[in-house]
Amino acid sequence: MAPLLNFTELGLDLLALLWPAACVGCGEPDRDCCLPCRVELRRSAPLLRPDIGAPCFVRGPYEGVLRATLVAFKHRGRVGLAGELGEQLRVPLVAALDVCRGPAAPVIITAPSRRVGVRRRGFRQVELLVSRALRGQGVRALRVAALRAGQGRRSQVGLAAGERARNAARVRVRASRSAVLRGREVILVDDVITTGSTVLACRDALEAKGAVVVAIVALCHAQRRDTRGILV
Repeated sequence: MAPLLNFTELGLDLLALLWPAACVGCGEPDRDCCLPCRVELRRSAPLLRPDIGAPCFVRGPYEGVLRATLVAFKHRGRVGLAGELGEQLRVPLVAALDVCRGPAAPVIITAPSRRVGVRRRGFRQVELLVSRALRGQGVRALRVAALRAGQGRRSQVGLAAGERARNAARVRVRASRSAVLRGREVILVDDVITTGSTVLACRDALEAKGAVVVAIVALCHAQRRDTRGILV
């Protein structure tokens, strides 16, 4: 494997001459994510199971290299990090798929992005991460864009717990997707979970249409005390 690694590093060196970058984790020049930070990001660890009132599988805490990589991807245009983050999302997503009992294939649904965020980024970040997580995995699942942010929904940043819940409740199921959800097992995916208000509002909206949300999946869990520094 060493020659392959050396070849990969050489390729990155050549790319760095054309597009200079700095590591999102430590600031080391010439890499989006340097080798030591990639090793840290990929380090095996037990999944987090935050108590939010629903079965939940999360890759890790919203801190360190994982946080820095997600922030760079989501807010600083470092779209090339989607592959690395998708690999990290794959771990809790596969764990959630394992609890599905069928017989029909489960439905994977992402939490909705606000239109202003999609326009700013140019992509729907959670959908992109799920695509990377499932790439080449041969997973038997149906993906449905069933949710949309309702009128008046804004960012959760800086909101108190009650405000977060009221804001999160402004989520709707697309009328054209209702029929496919009835009686189906659903895995709901988001990038960051804090209080759980967003994913629980999404769960309630889906279950009101007859879906059975068996698990919630996220890349990161942010402790409530950290919300002032959360970029979501």
